[in-house]
Amino acid sequence: MTIQEGLGAGLKFNAAASNPEYGLGSNEQPVQEAFARYLHAGDVFYDVGANVGFFTVIGAKLVGSGGQVHAFEPVPENAAAVRHNCELNGMKQVTVWETAVSDRSGMGQLQLAQYSGGASLSVAAPPPDYKETVSVDLITLDEFLEEKKAAPPSLVKIDVEGAEINVLKGMVNLIEKHKPIIIFEIDDGEVAAFQKKKTICTDFLQNMGYTIELLPDSYPHAGWIVENYVALPA
Repeated sequence: MTIQEGLGAGLKFNAAASNPEYGLGSNEQPVQEAFARYLHAGDVFYDVGANVGFFTVIGAKLVGSGGQVHAFEPVPENAAAVRHNCELNGMKQVTVWETAVSDRSGMGQLQLAQYSGGASLSVAAPPPDYKETVSVDLITLDEFLEEKKAAPPSLVKIDVEGAEINVLKGMVNLIEKHKPIIIFEIDDGEVAAFQKKKTICTDFLQNMGYTIELLPDSYPHAGWIVENYVALPA
């Protein structure tokens, strides 16, 4: 199908078994608006927890052929979907890495969910629709930057279902040297757990010199708290 509206309007996209709003283009409008503000032609974008690639292709459209996108997605079916959606649009500026991003390299345990975007590392609580646990490769963004000689990101999006602080701890050198803008999601079904995750991540980033902005709600909270933030370097 062709995305109907939003930043992805006109792009070809196969949402597979994921969120049908991807095809409409209406998914997470406040996050899309943040992308429009902070991601520009020629930039480098890291999509950590790419799912099936909705924000990957939007990021690739914004940075253009002169930019770069690195999409990190450990679920094989999702990573294949990201590649497919990029191929549908001829986006050669995108590289898909079938690995999870964390605070250490090696192997980790990924808790899969019935919903394709709900997988989480075992450092987080199991998803409510838990399906099974599989072993996946882990890498830190600091190691990725050094080992792959990759260009540093202008913008990093983190959507990793509870393992956000692990991603942040694994990119301390990147943050100190390159100061990317960071868009991250915090979610949980319990208020106390949500507040704890939010405080840990926002305190960490504020201690590294960032200011934190809460984005407007992307959708109603139907028994599950979801908030997206933009962290801006000083």
